[in-house]
Amino acid sequence: MTETPLKYLSEKKLYELKENVAANRDRYEVGDFLDLEHDNGWAVETGTVSVDHDLLAALDGTARTAVADIDNSLILYRALKGMTPALAREERVWARLTHVECLGYARDRWLFGNNGAQLDAQVRIHMFAPGLTAIRDDNSLSRLWWNMHIASIADPDDPEGALRLILKTLDIRSNFVERTNTAARQPLARAVVRAMRRDPWITSSARAFREFMIALNRDGGGILFEALSDEEANALMDACASRAQAKISL
Repeated sequence: MTETPLKYLSEKKLYELKENVAANRDRYEVGDFLDLEHDNGWAVETGTVSVDHDLLAALDGTARTAVADIDNSLILYRALKGMTPALAREERVWARLTHVECLGYARDRWLFGNNGAQLDAQVRIHMFAPGLTAIRDDNSLSRLWWNMHIASIADPDDPEGALRLILKTLDIRSNFVERTNTAARQPLARAVVRAMRRDPWITSSARAFREFMIALNRDGGGILFEALSDEEANALMDACASRAQAKISL
């Protein structure tokens, strides 16, 4: 197992990369940035996080499926030992990883088949992370880490099981992970995952989960879940699922 301290970019190098996306098209398509890595500002080290390069080498961007996203989320989360949510909000970390250690994965998963201006657009979306939403949902690496982190919040006892529920479809992810008021509130996130486990209907289709979340937003929007017992939260979830199922059956 090969481990090294986590490296990230300086603000200057991050800015230069963003300004030179079109000029670096060949690097993004078939090349790499290894010759630039030796410049000042490409390898700022943090002593709190280590990187398992053997695990990073196992990332596979060729499948582009929900199952592959699950596997890659597990791999990346394990590969970045000591990563914290505070550091995981730092664009310079993810820009370094996507341009150096994990360029192959990022290229296969998000850049393959694009060229010219289309390639530039995909690079700006998936190789950088300008803001919290982009970090959580768009950057090719950070989204994987946040998938697993949110699953760990939703079920600390079985985060992998929660991850498989949350990433079952893209629609479920968008309605769970991308709803800040759900994913960031541990009691609510746990209650939703428990409901998904209790009632397979909730994740049986994209529409089912969407209608369940609509019912939850309507009926549970003003409820302080932090003050509810698990039994009370479960009862509310079951009621929301019943209302959603009745609506679809009409």
